[in-house]
Amino acid sequence: MEDPVISKIKSQFDKKGNPAKIPLMSGKKFFEARSETDGVYVDNLKKEPFLPWKLFTEAVNCIKEHGGKVKKGNATNSKLGDPNLGLDTLEGYIASKVYGCKIGDPVLKRVTPVASILDWAEICENTRGQIGLLSEEKELHTSESKKETSLAFTVEENKESLPMNSVYNQPDNKLKEMSKLEAELEDKIQKIKELDRQAAGRENEIVRLNTEFGAREKLLLKNESELRALQEKFAEKSEEVLHLESRIIEKEDRIKDLTEELGEKVENIKILTENLSAKEREVEELDENISIKDKDLKTLAEEVITRAGDMKKIEEKLTLKERKINTLETMLTTAEEKVKTLEKQLSAFEGEEKLAVQLREKEEFIKQLKGTLVSKEEAFSRVSEENRKYKMQQKLASEGLRQIEEQKASKKWWKRL
Repeated sequence: MEDPVISKIKSQFDKKGNPAKIPLMSGKKFFEARSETDGVYVDNLKKEPFLPWKLFTEAVNCIKEHGGKVKKGNATNSKLGDPNLGLDTLEGYIASKVYGCKIGDPVLKRVTPVASILDWAEICENTRGQIGLLSEEKELHTSESKKETSLAFTVEENKESLPMNSVYNQPDNKLKEMSKLEAELEDKIQKIKELDRQAAGRENEIVRLNTEFGAREKLLLKNESELRALQEKFAEKSEEVLHLESRIIEKEDRIKDLTEELGEKVENIKILTENLSAKEREVEELDENISIKDKDLKTLAEEVITRAGDMKKIEEKLTLKERKINTLETMLTTAEEKVKTLEKQLSAFEGEEKLAVQLREKEEFIKQLKGTLVSKEEAFSRVSEENRKYKMQQKLASEGLRQIEEQKASKKWWKRL
């Protein structure tokens, strides 16, 4: 025989269509549910849209075990066993009984479609935070005990009427059958007594449940007052949330502006990095040029040192030649004085041929001396020209050294950058 809960849900699908639009608790939004042989498929559970029939049976059992009303529980950011997702909640009970979850396990949120379907099938009443059985469902589950009690009274009535009819209306050959029926009747009476005891126990249980129900109603009233206070706080928090959302929007705009500025800074840094790389390449080229210049300078310094030695020798030779020229000039002066003396003597002895010959010899000697003096002057001019060229080379070498020093100083400046 099929479970009455499952039968009622299937009957509702037959009446209202399959698939059907199931309203949520607010009544403003809906989700679609489709009845199949193995269970119900819903479209508001993305990961696991299938709800087996056993789930609805266990959900009703959970509500009955808790006196006809139970908290729904909240699986959002919670694990089984947390204060808002205990085994005494519908969500936690289903996770444990149907899906085998253990304490500490994460739970998929299924209570919303389950509670909505039970409410839609007119089995339960889905309210905020809890779900309870409808009154007719409570009567449905107590009808079995009433049927058993009525059966016991019917059997007892049969017991009172049966012996009378057997004594006055049945023949003697049926006495044995009557005895057998009496024995069976005795057994039935015992069973009826047992049922009476069970009914008394059920009545006590009903009284206890009524007492608990009264206590729960008081607790419910208290919870409703607390709920109103929480709703007021929720309204205040909503205003705070709106204020925070506006501030978040402002922060997001500011972050967007800062992001754009950061992008510009990154582009500038990229350009500066490229420029720096170019400068580094230039510095490397300068280093190479300076190395070449250093080598050239070293070579030039060696040449200058060599030229300095050669120049020193030339200066020494020039000094010697200057000394010789001075000596020749002295000799020339002396010769000129002698010539003058001879000219005086010649003027005194014009008639003497011997003096004329000596005079001619002296003139020839003077010519030779003048030729020697001219050659010496030409040699001195050549030495002077070589000296001028040497000084020019020294000047060029000094200028090259100065340029190299400036390049080295420029290199140090780039390295400091």
